[in-house]
Amino acid sequence: MSAKKKELNKLIKSAKCRLVTLNPSNVQKDKFRASFLQFDGYLDLFITIESLINVCIMASHIDSSNVTDDNGIDIRKTLELANKLLPFDEGEFLDDVNAILKQMY
Repeated sequence: MSAKKKELNKLIKSAKCRLVTLNPSNVQKDKFRASFLQFDGYLDLFITIESLINVCIMASHIDSSNVTDDNGIDIRKTLELANKLLPFDEGEFLDDVNAILKQMY
């Protein structure tokens, strides 16, 4: 087996193990879902995570005299959701792809 074919098989095996955050939607063609959410792809997922974090950053800069305990809970829950959406396995996979591509070229 050639070195390129071995690397491709390694990449395919890695993809099956690590690309788990987004699954194809059973309802809409060309859409993906993360458990109870749907995304157009990984870029859409990353943009959503960034938006969640930005909302929390802006909320944390609100005048402290207007902040209630509910605001703090909402910020915490939003950050927890953003944390759960971060696709670390996919990041590892992308690092593997990058390393393989560097070896091939």
